[in-house]
Amino acid sequence: MPRKTPEQLAREFEGRKAKGLAKGGAAFWPNILANAVLKLTAARAEITPESLIALIEREGETQDVSVKAGAAEAIARLKQAVAKGA
Repeated sequence: MPRKTPEQLAREFEGRKAKGLAKGGAAFWPNILANAVLKLTAARAEITPESLIALIEREGETQDVSVKAGAAEAIARLKQAVAKGA
């Protein structure tokens, strides 16, 4: 079995690290959802599933992997809850 170069090892490590951060970031979805509700409340805006999803999507466009994963999970769970309630 050929030995891996330091560059290959570094690439693999970064990939595993990003995957782990994304999985761990999904645990932040309640915080992201709560922050979106607080922001809408502070702005005295109506809290609807559509407005929550739009706000979370805007916040999920950051470079932080944890925030992206948490936002994606929050949107998925919110859509699932709306579908169950309909």
